[in-house]
Amino acid sequence: MHAPDQLAIIAGNGVYPRVLARAARAAGVRRILALAFEGETEAELGQLVDEICWLRVGQLNRMLSTLRDAKITSAMMAGQIAPRNLFDLHPDWRALLLL
Repeated sequence: MHAPDQLAIIAGNGVYPRVLARAARAAGVRRILALAFEGETEAELGQLVDEICWLRVGQLNRMLSTLRDAKITSAMMAGQIAPRNLFDLHPDWRALLLL
């Protein structure tokens, strides 16, 4: 199995999003887009990726639109979303359809 040419990292908090970005780069991924969450994802991740898009937890439609516009078809999740943010959710219409 080979690494994709492009990868999106759906990045929560902690060290794992940075570990994944470094590992993806080492595996040959040319372009990395981070989908980062306000109040969760560490800003330092921006130094390891080509592009970072800041979202609020629950903005599923914006997340999917960003992936579609960037033409990225491979994504991985890394890191945690704190429970407090899950209980203070402001879902968009697409996220509401899933709830």
